[in-house]
Amino acid sequence: MFASIGSFGIAGRKGVRMASAAIAFSSMMLAGCAGTGATAAQYSAAPAARPDNIYVYAFDSALRLLHPIVPFVTESLWQRLPGRNGGEFVARAPWPVRRSDTPSRGAADFELVREAVLAVRQIRADNNVPPGKAVDVHIRPAREAAVVFEREGGTLGRLARATVSIINGAPVTAAAHAVIAGGTEIIVPLAGLIDVEAECAKLRTEAAELEKQITARRGRLENPKYVERAPAQVVANDRAILEEMVQKREQLVEKVRALCGG
Repeated sequence: MFASIGSFGIAGRKGVRMASAAIAFSSMMLAGCAGTGATAAQYSAAPAARPDNIYVYAFDSALRLLHPIVPFVTESLWQRLPGRNGGEFVARAPWPVRRSDTPSRGAADFELVREAVLAVRQIRADNNVPPGKAVDVHIRPAREAAVVFEREGGTLGRLARATVSIINGAPVTAAAHAVIAGGTEIIVPLAGLIDVEAECAKLRTEAAELEKQITARRGRLENPKYVERAPAQVVANDRAILEEMVQKREQLVEKVRALCGG
């Protein structure tokens, strides 16, 4: 669908990034608002704060940004948005204008929460924890982020399906770690979620096997006769594969250290 983006140059690529960001932001905003217990009366008092209105505004802006690249699809979708009147067309709609070159404090705070949610989801995926299973999440915030996570802990908990707590020290049990912007650490204890002992044994076996493969491939690349006689592309591929293996080994070693303590 975006095959023609290149013909629009930097402006086209920037528009797509802005549109994608608008859709991602509004989607997470809707999820974050779910289950807050806000009443219809509260939203009536401040209609601009309604989650559905936020979503419509963001999606409307995204469609305007994408229209020069995907005209027919965006026009069709734009016509289905609430509030459209007869005779209106996205092709004639004003181009979205950024209200300020400086991101608002609220947007920056929400981006921090979004990063934390994504970190928890990645930890789930890396450790085969089912998405529907509730987890405990410990946050060791950077100094300037402490207020944000104390205020938005409930939002993070809803989005990550987690019980969130703010901590100062390191947990004593096996846990997965992630560090997000500013140095805030996200910690998910894994005891009770997975068989830690079995997972540690599997990771150590995988690391040992990978080490053997690295030694063998490195030995081949250090053999002058092989490098001289093999086609250049084959040697280059071998070097690329070795680099990927080394990176994977480092990731495995770090995972063993975090989960198994060494």
